Amino acid sequence: MPHYAQLQTKVRPLLCHAQPLLEGWILRIRNFISYSTRPLWDKPLGPHTTLPHYYAEGVAFDAHLCALHGWGPRADPPEVWDAVLFSSELDLLEIRMHELAPVVSKFFIVEADRTFTGRPKPLTFQANAARFAAFQDKIVHSVFQGRELEPGESPFVNEGAQRGHMNDLLRQHMRSGAPPPLVLFSDVDEIPAAHTMRLLQACEAPNPIHLQMREYLYSFEWPAGEGSWRAQVHRLGTDGSGYNHGQVAEWKLADSGWHCSFCFRHLQEFADKMSGYSHADRVTDPALLKPERIQQVICEGKDIFGMLPEAYRWKDLISLMDPDA
Repeated sequence: MPHYAQLQTKVRPLLCHAQPLLEGWILRIRNFISYSTRPLWDKPLGPHTTLPHYYAEGVAFDAHLCALHGWGPRADPPEVWDAVLFSSELDLLEIRMHELAPVVSKFFIVEADRTFTGRPKPLTFQANAARFAAFQDKIVHSVFQGRELEPGESPFVNEGAQRGHMNDLLRQHMRSGAPPPLVLFSDVDEIPAAHTMRLLQACEAPNPIHLQMREYLYSFEWPAGEGSWRAQVHRLGTDGSGYNHGQVAEWKLADSGWHCSFCFRHLQEFADKMSGYSHADRVTDPALLKPERIQQVICEGKDIFGMLPEAYRWKDLISLMDPDA
């Protein structure tokens, strides 16, 4: 019996150490099977109707432009608000504000003191507020008090609570009797063109409406298609939809802006996002977060989680796996 107890004492730490590795391998196998067979069992998410988008530099946002899109002009163009959940994307937020400031009346920024996975994080925007001094009169910044996740609880619980906080914040700023504003719901890295928002402000477009965007990975040097559609515009309070990032309509406005995913300046920012956002379960091995590994992946333009591409046809899967083929 003493020998058995000694064996338990030695083996138990090994098993505890091996369990995360085993779970990582199981996740990698599951992801490989899921993504490699996706054309057999899944269909693309998102709106299936793409609305044409007509624009040229210097064009007037008038009844003629609205008519080209099949819409009528608005008799009273509403205010445009921009609402984002912010983590640490300072460069992208600055680009976003410079692009949208000519048309946006208010920038709503909700920043949490914890990541979606429940880890404490610094209030990055608050610490760098001086960087955005040029937009200070338009910024509404609110801190959301996050919480540590319970065992087995999904990061989407924290994300959903943060989106609910944004809902409350937007409602608090609606003025009694004032026309409902046009509000952009999107992630910080989903940046619509200012002229897109001017068009929706001037014309009676469908409400709500999704924005199709050109996708980029790691920087604007790495185009990744035009499959981005989750950014959306709502006439606040008129369609029953709350602040969300899912599908709310069957139509999307073509070529509406840019989605630059994992576009950061420093390697640590990549690791922070990978381990802190709602899809952190894709980190199946701590080695994925090593700076030298992240640098190599960026230079090669490969998936940062080492996963197969998300494709719904075999030829697209093969093409995305080897773009030079």
